Amino acid sequence: MVMMLPFVTALAATWFGMLGRRRPCVTFWLLTLALFAAWCQYHMTSPLALSL
Repeated sequence: MVMMLPFVTALAATWFGMLGRRRPCVTFWLLTLALFAAWCQYHMTSPLALSL
């Protein structure tokens, strides 16, 4: 569920954009950007566990 959260917030932002509701649209886009940045930071700094 956590990995799906940025895509759900992007979907909500797109939906609000199509409805013409600017403030919720921008809020959800910024939330999506923050989630992507947080997950990027987490995955780029954690050790990569590979089993060869």
